Amino acid sequence: MKLVWLAVVVLVFMCVFIGVHSYIMARMGTVIGEKCTRIEALAKNDEWDKVNNLLRDVEDEWKKYNGWASLTISTEDIEQLEISLKQSQAFAELNDKSVFLGEFIMFSRLIRHIPHREGFHWKERL
Repeated sequence: MKLVWLAVVVLVFMCVFIGVHSYIMARMGTVIGEKCTRIEALAKNDEWDKVNNLLRDVEDEWKKYNGWASLTISTEDIEQLEISLKQSQAFAELNDKSVFLGEFIMFSRLIRHIPHREGFHWKERL
């Protein structure tokens, strides 16, 4: 009987972990994704001061979620995200619109893909 209760506790723990992880990844994708949309619009209008400020905000948001995301996301994927963000910041400081947009769009697509890959979505499971 103790084994059954242990199995139930482990199952409940796993379900709670999956739910919390899915929520956190969805929240991260939403928060950073919204900022990415604003950054793309600002970069197209050559408002580089605002772009640089929002990029710092995106970096701060990523740092908040990085520890949790690293529980299930591979190190290679996290490194790719961080490299893409750093390169985007460097191109934004140079005010190089075409190169910045190319790199930043890659970063924003990677960020927006995380909730779908790491989260639990009924549409994708059925």
